[in-house]
Amino acid sequence: MIFMQKHSPVACLSKAALFSDLPQNLKEKLATVSTHQQRFPKGSIIHQPADGKNGMIVIDRGKAKVYSLSSDGKETVLVILKKGDIEGQQNLFISSNNENFIEALDDTLVCSINRMDFQQLLEKTPDLAVKLLNNFGEKLVELQHNTVLRNTLDAKERIMSYLQDLSVKQGRSTVKLQMKKKDLASLLGTTPETFSRKLKELEQEKRIATAGKAITILN
Repeated sequence: MIFMQKHSPVACLSKAALFSDLPQNLKEKLATVSTHQQRFPKGSIIHQPADGKNGMIVIDRGKAKVYSLSSDGKETVLVILKKGDIEGQQNLFISSNNENFIEALDDTLVCSINRMDFQQLLEKTPDLAVKLLNNFGEKLVELQHNTVLRNTLDAKERIMSYLQDLSVKQGRSTVKLQMKKKDLASLLGTTPETFSRKLKELEQEKRIATAGKAITILN
């Protein structure tokens, strides 16, 4: 059984990379068009094709699986979503027929934003649209930079270069990883195992010092 706890819609939406850098007032506007802590018992379907739920969801409590079904009914699990995980950010911008299912594996609380509500808010809030557009521009530049890194540096130096760039961006020598290590590994073109191993090598070489998600650049 799920017991409802104090919940912040703004903090919940901030888990999405799409919204994490927005100023507080814009996050509060987004909260007005979002739905929070909708309850799904274990085994129930959170989303299925053609159900009209076209948007983004955040797992606030519990766990869910995203899967597809072949024409002969064979299930293929695509990803397991846990507390804080996001699914469907892209659905806020494109109208697509999402053929995947999302099923609650535990009693689960889900927060969401519907695409149509989001689009209407963008039309009414030009500063939100401009801020998101600028964020996309920054991410495009970062993507291009990471492509260069992946093509010219080995895994350890790609990681070190990323950490140095993050240090400059955050304005301090001790940085916080803002993505899960498996997502960072994918971004930098390596595996989670290699990512962890290369971090240890960098620490042994005294180029960095790690403490959880905090990493200090030593030289």
